[in-house]
Amino acid sequence: MNSLLTDAAAAALHHIDTEIRDLVALALQALEQLPAHLETYRVALAEDQTLVECLQIDLALIASCRNLAQGLCERGDFLLALPLAMYCASFASDDPDHSFLAGACLQRLGQPASAAHFYRVALQLDESDAASAYRLGECLEATGQREDASHLYQWAIELARGNFALRKLQDMASRRLAQLDAAGSP
Repeated sequence: MNSLLTDAAAAALHHIDTEIRDLVALALQALEQLPAHLETYRVALAEDQTLVECLQIDLALIASCRNLAQGLCERGDFLLALPLAMYCASFASDDPDHSFLAGACLQRLGQPASAAHFYRVALQLDESDAASAYRLGECLEATGQREDASHLYQWAIELARGNFALRKLQDMASRRLAQLDAAGSP
């Protein structure tokens, strides 16, 4: 994953948009300091505080990074969105949307094992998130964990049942489950 962040840094360095350059640089610098912060604030983090609280980071900065990352993802620029999403997921770790966004970037960048970690966190924070269950299933299937993927697709179907807005997701999960079953999965 370090190579992805290195690539993101290089892409941001010469980007025409100064907001992208500045926020990606800030996110990358913060991610470099993450191990030291985790050690320094180990006790506070164990008591369910976030690094945003420990470091007194302005929530407007987190919102700016999240909004920019979402916009970049909508444009298909997952590489530039990655450090912003990881910054939000790491420092404001109590928001499942941040973890989902980081997972989505990693998944789109061909890193299903790393993406699975972030989708798991999103599900731990919100067990009713059908999209996270489905995406985690995709990542587990991609890494050869077919039985676990099958369970997650079933869970996504159950979570989406009765919610018309999630009908497409339910259909996608049903198709993936049927494909696994047809291939001889559990």
